[in-house]
Formats: sequence, structure tokens, C-alpha cells
Amino acid sequence: MVARAASLGVHVLSVTDHDTVAGVRPAQAAAKHWGITLVPGVEISAVSGQEEIHILGYFVDVENAELKTFLTQAREARQERAQQILARLAQWGLPIEWDQVVAKAGGNGSIGRAHIAATMVEQGYVHSWDEAFEQWIGPGRPAYVERYKLSPEDAIQLIRRSGGLPALAHPYIFSRNGECKVSLDLARWLPRLRDAGLEGIEVYYPNYSHRVSRRLLAWAIRYGLFVSGGSDFHGEGTGSDLGSVAVPWAVWEGLERRHGCQVRPEVVESARQLS
Repeated sequence: MVARAASLGVHVLSVTDHDTVAGVRPAQAAAKHWGITLVPGVEISAVSGQEEIHILGYFVDVENAELKTFLTQAREARQERAQQILARLAQWGLPIEWDQVVAKAGGNGSIGRAHIAATMVEQGYVHSWDEAFEQWIGPGRPAYVERYKLSPEDAIQLIRRSGGLPALAHPYIFSRNGECKVSLDLARWLPRLRDAGLEGIEVYYPNYSHRVSRRLLAWAIRYGLFVSGGSDFHGEGTGSDLGSVAVPWAVWEGLERRHGCQVRPEVVESARQLS
């Protein structure tokens, strides 16, 4: 992935896998070879009521014990959920071998619905990743299975305790034809998440028009949040291509400054002890 990013002219890359940081160290080593700045990260899926909210963590300490413990539990829950989804698909006449899904996830990675969707396309059950979600494995569809519960506030605090900068991922999701499939009520959510320690918001994302990005930029300014963006690349055949979203260089400069000004949890704890 890092080699491909370099060939595409990507200068700054963040690896933010769902519920795992296993790919960060290898990516950092490859980034040195290719001359790319690699930002360690993670993406944590949180749930509040019927809403699923994804929180990105930039600059997390991948060796943080609390983070590693949580991610291990999350991956185990993901595997159980994926197996339940496959069982439901089989009941509907769409059998998929577990090993096929594991292979899509890289052998021992964090297994998610994206890997199931990619396998469904490969098997010829659906024509696209989007169709897999919309007809079979998305919320309310026949093979959908609820996931483990973690509140957005807890996800934010976990990222902060691991030394990371938490950001709200893809507040809106649009299809390629411009249809809005997911729209988070930011007037309700941003004050709540900002009070919990949220520091950023994803403004540049697949299928976002300039108008949508400007709207999100206005929200970022209003709440003093840094701006991020990216392709949300999940691998071949699982959605947007690596480097497909143009992210202004100023976004990286702002994130780098925010990281430089960050007060580390251990510094805060030391100050408490001294007081």
C-alpha cells in the first residue's frame, strides 16, 4: 500500500485501520524507504442508539496497553459478527467460505463488512460493494448483524489516553451519483463530541462535492476543530481507490501543528501529582 501511495504521488499517508494498529509499524518502515510521511492511526467504530459513528485517531501510540487491549477485544467481536453475517447469507442461498473473507482481510487483519462485500462481488452475488451493503449486509438488510457497543465519547477518550488526536470520520456518506446515504446531525452531535474531547473532523472524503466540503469546513471553524481528509481506502474492490481524494496541503500543516501543541496524558497526570 505504501509503495502504491508513493507511485501515486502521495506525500503524507495515515494508516487508520478499523480496530487494529497491526499495519502501522510495517507501514512506517516502508514509508522511510519511499520517502513518505506516515501518520500512525486507528479508526474506532462507536454506537449511540441506532447511529454508528466512526472516530479516527491520529498519532496514537500503537504500543499503548489500554488501546491494544481494547483493539484485541474489538477484533474478536468483529470476527464473531462476521461469522454470524456469513451464516445469515448462507440461509439466503449466498454461501461464502470463512477462509475467503480472512484472505480479503490480509490473513490476520481486522475483519469487517467491507471484506464480506468484496467477497460477495468476487463470488458474483452482487455487482458492487455498494450493492452488497444496500441489499444484504447494511442496517435493516437480511444479513445485517448488530455490532459490539462503544459510545463515541468512550472512543474519543480512549484515543486521547493513547496520545492520539480524535477526529469525526465521514459525517456524510454519498453515493457516486450524489445521493446522500448517511447524514449525521452535526448541530446535535458536534457540541456533544467536542465536550467529550473531539479535536477534528473529516472534510475531504470520497464523493464529497466542493459545496459539502465547504459546509464541513464551516462546522470545523465554528467548533475549533482541525480538518482531515482521505480516500478511506479499504483494499482492492472495496470502494474508493487509494489517493483518489485531493486533500489540500494546508490540512496536513494544520494537523501537524495541532499534534505539536498536544498536551500528553502523562504530562497532565504529572501536573496533577505536583499540584
